[in-house]
Amino acid sequence: MNALPWLRLSLVTCILSGTSLLPGRDPAAGEVSFVRDVAPILAAKCQSCHGPELAESSYRLDSYDALMRPGDHGTAPVTAGSVDDSEVYRLIAAEDPDERMPANGDRLTPHELATVAAWINGGAKFDGADARAPLREIILRDGSHPAAPASYPFPIPVTALAFTPDGSQLVVGGYHELLLFDPSTGALRNRIANMPQRVHGIALSNDGRWLVVAGGAPGLSGEVRLIRWDNGSLDDRATQLLAASDDVMLSVAFRPDGKEVAAGGADGSVRLFDIDAAAQRLKIDHHADWVNAMQYSPDGKAIATGSRDKTAKVCDAASGALLAAYSDHEARVRSVAFTPDGACVISAGGAHVRQWKLADSTLVGEFTGAEKEVLALTLAGETLIAGGADSAAKAFKAADRSLVKSLAGHPSWILALAWSPASGRLAAGCFDGTVVVWRSDTWEQEARFAAAPLQAAAAPTQP
Repeated sequence: MNALPWLRLSLVTCILSGTSLLPGRDPAAGEVSFVRDVAPILAAKCQSCHGPELAESSYRLDSYDALMRPGDHGTAPVTAGSVDDSEVYRLIAAEDPDERMPANGDRLTPHELATVAAWINGGAKFDGADARAPLREIILRDGSHPAAPASYPFPIPVTALAFTPDGSQLVVGGYHELLLFDPSTGALRNRIANMPQRVHGIALSNDGRWLVVAGGAPGLSGEVRLIRWDNGSLDDRATQLLAASDDVMLSVAFRPDGKEVAAGGADGSVRLFDIDAAAQRLKIDHHADWVNAMQYSPDGKAIATGSRDKTAKVCDAASGALLAAYSDHEARVRSVAFTPDGACVISAGGAHVRQWKLADSTLVGEFTGAEKEVLALTLAGETLIAGGADSAAKAFKAADRSLVKSLAGHPSWILALAWSPASGRLAAGCFDGTVVVWRSDTWEQEARFAAAPLQAAAAPTQP
């Protein structure tokens, strides 16, 4: 894939955010919080060499409890009330580059050093719920994300979108927020704050009770967040963190009955969560690289996944057992779907969209016509829609794989697709931040808009 658009995506993130996981706070402005101010610094700058996988000098600081315990040298790492007697601060503030920590990364900025010093001098207090919990988990669970900008300097790539069950609203991933649009006009109706830096997956339960989001900041954090939706009511909304990880979460899907969620990410795993318990039920490790896409079978008994390891696989939703695998794409698999009868899987790898049998993984046929990499698939009833780097959405009959219509008019790559059975609308999210809405009964374009608050708009609603 051409690297230049993804370089632009990185620049967009830097322009909107700087490079911090959470916003900076002036240490002189008041009491410094461990969860809000200190934990993000330690997680970003120190944990890679002093964490669960690598603990140099037998010292870990991937939790508050571990941070406060000495390593091999026996010296107190943190002495509440005194930076002069705190070995951690002496090492991160050292002028000698051979002694200063982190040894293999950029030194802490003056602001970061001042934040850590103010926290230690203020008593080195822990203000989270569980001192033994991993830092990345408490940052996301006990802290909060930065506020979304009131307006964007330009649209950002639309990496995820989904219709509400009644089809009246289109939910689009923004920067630390979700944006709710009227799909018929493109009017911005609402904004939901406290979301991951970038949202890569959005799903709503069929009964309208729940919305789930997968996202994060590449290389820094990932999360799966569950929001009480209740068909869009904004009153007394609750949000729960289902999972936190050290890298971004990329895909998410509801089981058809709405009682379970599956999520995948950069760690290559598939995690299953029980909605009533708001807890992880199972973790499946069939893939060797990012899990880019997933979908439950129509009966909810199987889960299809697509990965950067160039395979598409199907596992049993109850046990996690591997049921089938297709390995002939020879390119990263960006999207997957089940055929309406659940007997076959459709997977997109490179410019090829292939249908193969769940029973024995044999190829049934190919949906032809894509000129470049296919990045998104969705089923619109008995019609398969495919979109990607050729900036066109192609509609095929799922039954015989014949091309029905090629939908032009997209200004750039199509990164995400969504279809609403209730309204009959198809939405395509593009790399340049545009959303194009089509009527699936006539294949006429209904709306086209920039999916971003480019001018001052209402402040996001805090869930």
